[in-house]
Amino acid sequence: MAGMLALAVYWRFFHDFHEVSTKLRIINTLLSISILLLLFRIIIDVIALWYKIDRKHGSGKLRDNLIVGLSNLFSIISVIAIILGLLSIFGLNPNEVFTSLSIVAAALAIISKDFIAEIIVGLFNGFSTKIELDDYIKVGDQKGKIIDIGLQKVTLMNDDDDIIYIPNLKFYNADIINYTKRDLRRMTVEFHVDPRYMESLQKIETALAETLSQYKDYLELGSHELKVANIDRDHVELKFQYTLKSVSRDIQREIRKKLMRKMLESLTTHPPL
Repeated sequence: MAGMLALAVYWRFFHDFHEVSTKLRIINTLLSISILLLLFRIIIDVIALWYKIDRKHGSGKLRDNLIVGLSNLFSIISVIAIILGLLSIFGLNPNEVFTSLSIVAAALAIISKDFIAEIIVGLFNGFSTKIELDDYIKVGDQKGKIIDIGLQKVTLMNDDDDIIYIPNLKFYNADIINYTKRDLRRMTVEFHVDPRYMESLQKIETALAETLSQYKDYLELGSHELKVANIDRDHVELKFQYTLKSVSRDIQREIRKKLMRKMLESLTTHPPL
């Protein structure tokens, strides 16, 4: 509503295509765009400040989907304002321009439908409560923490600190697992082994449990277990799970690295039967 009101005020008081000189029109346009964008920026900052105080985020950097959504909306409004401003500078009436270009605009809309859909999904993701910044998710074959929700792509950081960019349409249509919605302290390390190792699973679990013993101060007692998640013709999917006493990314990565190495060692030590 604030955006529509600002656009209406802008249109009513700052557009006169027939009475002002070119220089004054350019100055008015630049000032109007600046005022419009400043107004929206102030609105977003006020909402962010109120939201920070209301949710007691403290003085740290605010990372919340509401602010992400508003920032994305601000980007779109900025583009619209700049386009209107350019039309005004060249003395063109937007109504006449858009009417005369309606056929071209329709063709462009068809061609750029995926681009527009990406932006719409980006706005939707920005205001969504299903996924949020810093959530640890799985999208298709990719796993990682959400570090940015943009108008075109969602950015993940995986366990190896690689940055992964997923187009919004692909993200929207994919099956998503949000691990953050469960107990954040519950960790899972996945393995794929040859079906012939099924008889050695007990020995493998024992070896993995011994690896965890050196981190007993960081783990809930007796929380580890080895699960068979899926059995295929070519491989068996295993999940080794354990629970940390408190969330620590450094400890999580260190344990994961040790478990992966121990699994390789166990597969070598206990050949398939």
